[in-house]
Amino acid sequence: MDKRRDGWRRVGIEPMMFLYMFGFMITSVIEDAFFVYKACRVDSGYPEEICRNISQPIYNDIKNEVQVKVSTFYQWNNIAYHIVPIMLSFYLGAWSDQVGRKLPILVGIAGNVYYSSMIVVISLMETWPLDTVIWLASFPCALTGSSLTVFMATFSYLADTTTTEERTLRTTLVEVAYLLPMPLGVAL
Repeated sequence: MDKRRDGWRRVGIEPMMFLYMFGFMITSVIEDAFFVYKACRVDSGYPEEICRNISQPIYNDIKNEVQVKVSTFYQWNNIAYHIVPIMLSFYLGAWSDQVGRKLPILVGIAGNVYYSSMIVVISLMETWPLDTVIWLASFPCALTGSSLTVFMATFSYLADTTTTEERTLRTTLVEVAYLLPMPLGVAL
């Protein structure tokens, strides 16, 4: 019985990291299509039939117009999504030293759950423009530190809970746990 319990204690942060990145990659593919549809339907005002079939060669001019809007959106969305975590990065390490590693991991995951929930809400609101994503999803998520918080706290947790001898192997396993889901999530 004790050997089984010991085995479970060795399973650490790797499964969480795998599931986190797998979910992130699956949603990123869906978001790309959603952003194009939203920019076409709401921001540009094209009919649903055109927006659902925008990849058809007959709609190349419309597709180019929509892609410009989506590219501009991505530019501003990335600024909103990354500027706060960049500023927080100076303080997150010290904060996690005081409160432990698990709370920052949970805060970062909660921010991403909030982001995904707001994407669902925005998708249900057919008249809301694409820029709504920046104000209602990306910026509030960024206030939690988002992925930066998760990664920082995960690797700090790993450094805290491993011996010097096992640290290289465990770091490699965490790296595999977040890199492997990237192609898997996109492929699904």
